[in-house]
Amino acid sequence: MTERKPFLLIVDDEDYTCNLLEKLIKKKGFSVIIARNGEDAIDTFKKEVVDLTLLDQRMPGMNGLDVLKTIKSLDTDAVVVMMTGYGTIREAVEAMKFGAYYYMTKPFNDLEEIEIIVDRALKERELLKEVSYLRKQMEDTFSFNGVVGRSASLKNILNQSLKVAVTDSNILLQGESGTGKELIARVIHQKSIRAGSKFIPVDCGAIPETLLESILFGFQKGAFTGASKTTRGYFEDADGGTLFLDEISETSPKFQSSMLRVIQEKEFSRLGDNAKIKTDLRLITATNKDLKKEVEKGNFRDDLYYRICVVPILIPPLRERREDIPLLAAYMLDKFNRKFNRKAGPFAPEVLSLFERAEWKGNIRELGNVIERVVAMKEDGKITLLDVPQYLIDINGGGMKIAQSARSYREEKELFEKRYIEGILKKTGGNITAAAIESGIKRQNLYYKMKKYGIRY
Repeated sequence: MTERKPFLLIVDDEDYTCNLLEKLIKKKGFSVIIARNGEDAIDTFKKEVVDLTLLDQRMPGMNGLDVLKTIKSLDTDAVVVMMTGYGTIREAVEAMKFGAYYYMTKPFNDLEEIEIIVDRALKERELLKEVSYLRKQMEDTFSFNGVVGRSASLKNILNQSLKVAVTDSNILLQGESGTGKELIARVIHQKSIRAGSKFIPVDCGAIPETLLESILFGFQKGAFTGASKTTRGYFEDADGGTLFLDEISETSPKFQSSMLRVIQEKEFSRLGDNAKIKTDLRLITATNKDLKKEVEKGNFRDDLYYRICVVPILIPPLRERREDIPLLAAYMLDKFNRKFNRKAGPFAPEVLSLFERAEWKGNIRELGNVIERVVAMKEDGKITLLDVPQYLIDINGGGMKIAQSARSYREEKELFEKRYIEGILKKTGGNITAAAIESGIKRQNLYYKMKKYGIRY
């Protein structure tokens, strides 16, 4: 099967610009079509699957901004690079507020810079297409949102989940806090024969033992002080469905003993009552610890461990599947924009670079927290490093340390700028043009800052 070539639309009324770009793009093996005005560009966009549009800002008739607005109304994921003369940069920046990906200034003095911009814009298009595909795939397959990624480890987890979903075996999900264990549990429930019944999640680590027992087992009126009426527990409510016990490792030996009897006998008694109640539920448990080691230490019953760990599924931390981070970030940006009715985004390249390098000790939950905070505080426009929480800005080490020093604001800013430029140059192998595109800093300014901070590459 022949791989489809990227299709680029060049919109400009100048012969020189069109010929130059057409020659450069065809040399890369891409397909090109040229439109001399805005009306023809829109007609072409409606007829063809356009991967990238290079759009002149000022043309006779319909101007570039109006063309951009129309294109984005036809395809919200369309990637458009504006082309503008030096005197109209302010207009180009305005265009970026309406969804332009980038802008190039004319006349073109560096063909390598054009190639880099085109390559990055096409990667952006692929990312947007994959996010849309994954969103649709989740709606079609799982009927819920939140599981996003393309890494081999995530695909393996989903494959395991789908295989065991059709069984009724007890499942133990192991992974750090914030890795999405409850989402995977919901996948399993929704693809099982129990999907039409309840899915009940319980965080065992956040509930005191006595309260946890009353919540799960239920209680008879008068069983304890405050028990003013007989109340059903989750063992009853989950009958026919799925009970998800998160942080099962935080439970006491007494509770573990009670839990073992429920699993073995498939029956229980409400607190304060001896009557036996039958229950038919699917049990999924989760922990952020190595439960096998907890058994060896004597902190968890071995007989209960083997009852709940019929099928173990290990969920890796986000730092071990970094290729999923851009997709997750884009998905969450869309999610919180819709939640808050905002138009924040897209992420500047340096922000995505920061996200990809961070340790994310809180995993997906922490990433979501950061992006929700950014969207809540920013109404619209590109998200830059100025918008992200300060504690993420220690990107030189790729970590998440909070900067603490007695240096002045100016000194801190210069230190960050020096480390940031060093990091970008390291990433691009010392390629100044690529570093300028990656960072959004003009080449002449980049040279100046390198000289200022004594950076050599």
